[in-house]
Amino acid sequence: MEGQPEGLRARKKRATREAIAASARRLFAERGFEAVTVAEVAAAADVSEKTVFNHFATKEDLVFAGGEERLAQLQAAIAQRPAGTSVLDVFRANSEAMLDAIAAGAGDAGLVVPRIVRDSPALQQRLAVGWEREAATLVAAVAQATGAEEDDLVPAVVARTLAWTLITIFRAAFDGLLAGEDPAKLAARLRPQAARAYDQLARGLGDYGTSPPDAVTPA
Repeated sequence: MEGQPEGLRARKKRATREAIAASARRLFAERGFEAVTVAEVAAAADVSEKTVFNHFATKEDLVFAGGEERLAQLQAAIAQRPAGTSVLDVFRANSEAMLDAIAAGAGDAGLVVPRIVRDSPALQQRLAVGWEREAATLVAAVAQATGAEEDDLVPAVVARTLAWTLITIFRAAFDGLLAGEDPAKLAARLRPQAARAYDQLARGLGDYGTSPPDAVTPA
């Protein structure tokens, strides 16, 4: 049931997963992704190697832990958008929230994963594949939320356009942070550019997926 408190077993499982990911990222940041083994991650997290793989299917997944939750939140925002809110509005708000977080100062901890990825060609390739998978997932979310037919190409075009707009802003933000740009100034620089990008897209997509005030949004 939605809103039900997390059970003890689930909390322990989540805590173990988070501890493993934190240990992995610390080692990757110190020595580089390729130089660290899964066995070393397991030892640092005080778990068995089998436990690591119970939580993460691959070594690369250790770096990108948390991405599933972010994607799920975006899917939920699309499905549960208020009446009168378009699909584009959801992506615009997501971009604005990301820039708000950067302006507030995520600190050096927020740059750990970008630095790890920057120094690993294998992770850069994996990130590109992951973004494509996310885009495909969002296609399904947009199609369901707008009641499109299964073979309709429009949700695919809309979802991929908006997903890659969000990704482009994300990449520009972290490139700036990695280059040492002040977070508040970086967010202030990117905010009007992001707004212009969404405004441009809104000329064609601004009302896509907008339900009338008395309509019920698909869950």
